[in-house]
Amino acid sequence: MTRGRAPPDTSIPLHQQIAYPHDQPVQFISPPASATSQPPFFSPPHTAPRDAIFSEPPPAIPSIQVQTSATQTTNTPLSTGSGKWSSIGQPKGPRGAWKHSEYPRSQKFYGPTSFSAIFTDNDAKVNKDLLDIGEDKRKHPGAWILGAPLLGFHRPNGPTEREKQTLNALWNLPSKETCEALLTLPQPLSCPSLNFNMMQHCVTTLWSAFESELAAPRSEKPALDWSENGEEPPALLAISDAMFANEEAPLLPDPDDGVAWLNNFTGPNIRFEMMGMLFCFFGLAYLATQDWDPILKHPDNHGRNRKQAAWRMKECANVCLTMCDYSETVNYLVTALILNIKRLETGCTGDETYQMRRLHGDMVTTAITSGLHRLPDNSKITPASEYKRRLFGNIYCNDKIHASLNGIPPLLTQRFCDVQLCSDLADDIIFAPSEQLADAISKLDANGWNKTGACHEISTFLRARILIHMIREEILELALGVNVNVSEARINNLHQKSQQMFDSLPPQLHYFDPTGAPKASSRNVLYDQAFLNLQHLQNKFLLDRVAKARGLSNGQGLLNTAMSMIDLSLMFWSKRDQLMAHSHGFDWIMTYYGIPSAGVICVELLKTSSGQNIVQVSRSEAIQKLTLFIAFLEWIRETDGNWTLAQRLRKVVRRVLDYVLDVAEKDNKPDMVMPDGGDQELYDPMVGWGGGGFDDGNDLDWLNTIDWTQGSWMYFS
Repeated sequence: MTRGRAPPDTSIPLHQQIAYPHDQPVQFISPPASATSQPPFFSPPHTAPRDAIFSEPPPAIPSIQVQTSATQTTNTPLSTGSGKWSSIGQPKGPRGAWKHSEYPRSQKFYGPTSFSAIFTDNDAKVNKDLLDIGEDKRKHPGAWILGAPLLGFHRPNGPTEREKQTLNALWNLPSKETCEALLTLPQPLSCPSLNFNMMQHCVTTLWSAFESELAAPRSEKPALDWSENGEEPPALLAISDAMFANEEAPLLPDPDDGVAWLNNFTGPNIRFEMMGMLFCFFGLAYLATQDWDPILKHPDNHGRNRKQAAWRMKECANVCLTMCDYSETVNYLVTALILNIKRLETGCTGDETYQMRRLHGDMVTTAITSGLHRLPDNSKITPASEYKRRLFGNIYCNDKIHASLNGIPPLLTQRFCDVQLCSDLADDIIFAPSEQLADAISKLDANGWNKTGACHEISTFLRARILIHMIREEILELALGVNVNVSEARINNLHQKSQQMFDSLPPQLHYFDPTGAPKASSRNVLYDQAFLNLQHLQNKFLLDRVAKARGLSNGQGLLNTAMSMIDLSLMFWSKRDQLMAHSHGFDWIMTYYGIPSAGVICVELLKTSSGQNIVQVSRSEAIQKLTLFIAFLEWIRETDGNWTLAQRLRKVVRRVLDYVLDVAEKDNKPDMVMPDGGDQELYDPMVGWGGGGFDDGNDLDWLNTIDWTQGSWMYFS
């Protein structure tokens, strides 16, 4: 199927054949799996011919050699195609054979109550092969399943349209120079699903396998109609052909060796799901840049700002995900792809969109279908197994954050999921030789933590986050559950359990020292410690809200926690000179942690001003915190995803402060009389007096007397 590529050098030696040969049977590795305490997941594979419709074998398939970053070589077949007019995704053989071809399905998880479980989980001793019900094979994505499709030739899942969509996405791949520059940005690499070794290997092998195609001059716009116009095929068609060829088979089983595992879906074996993750990586790297970064001036960015560049990468990742949907490809890489599209979506458009909720549901469904929620707990530690544990741990935490932020039920719970902590090992150790990896594992303590006091950017903090969100799950049951028994004893027990868990974390994870003073941490460690402490405070905050809502508390604990949360949230802004590499996430910190705590303080200030308050609150301290919070909100950039939300909240907080300060000036007056002499009207802080609201101008003129350019308030952006 590959077009636009010169024949490979036949003198290059062959070392390892990875892809399926087309003249031999292919293994279908997707029978039902059982969900036991240590689920075997999938039964031994059985075989079936791949292309039974062919009257004769396809032509011989040459191979190419790819030099990887670990100085190993891999080989994969290149399709020859029957001519430049052949269809994308068409199997080897006569033109149009794809219409009747069948392919193995992706592996899917089936639990013990599934329709087929009785045939696989039984005590039959002999003739078990007679109980194998097999599985239907999938058709080509463009096949007519139930007659002529509504959109005919131009249906989006047809070969021609799939080719055009894919070429359009590939045309947006950054240049090699830009790719290497984006790889140096640290923050996007801290996500467990975007392992740095994986991304670096993917970029290296992609350029090794397709350097001539990627380096070729690109037209001003993608050449999508080359076939209809009788033009030469674009160079990028070689990569498109490779991905369509590789989607015909499920992911190969994971080998123990890290490079061999990565080679299963990178280089010439590049798959749509991995290409989509690469686009996500580039998009998140663009988001992590500053608005004036020279990388945004590169010609291949076409004048886009950081948000526009990230959104274009997100659009390209969506194309890759759509191709996976068309071919019914589902695996852990597709799960990681959806997670990172979700990260890009929130970074570009904020957290309030309906699309975010749909993406979250898709992510959870794909994770469960892939079996990530029931990983075997006795498996050998390998790069692949650790990646899956980290991926599901990250998804589990993300589910609790999504539920807390939107006030909706979590979709993943420990009642149905085996949430395993990843090993507290550095990435380089996981990809090290087996002897070195085994030695590092033996040095972990009884609870799985490293004994050196190291803060591994992914594993150490991810383990702590998972423990915090396991307790968050119990809190959400009280806060969002129906007909749940909520008592003061249960709330106090969860408070104690949460604090004991947090205190038991290794010392290097804590933001405060034993005396209660902030540690002298800086940059990445400072960010991770403070962020972890905010998540712990969020647990306390939610418990205090439940207690107040049920009449079990007067709200003093909630106010105290809110004060601590807004203090720590403001730290990210006040120390932004040290945390500038993380500044692209400040709007999210403001949304998730700052808004709830500021809301509590606003309400208590209003109650104090009207004489309704029954809790102890320092009026001056509360005003000071809200004033600084307004400055934080004004600092949020227009290119941040939650900028619009920040501006809305800024107006509300300003209105509240204006009202509180105005009441203080008129304290000596017994009543507040409206200008027309009518009865006093109740004040609504969300709309102002009489629904008209305050002037949208600068209501806090006295803030202009503060010199914000001095000391720690220097404007760094």
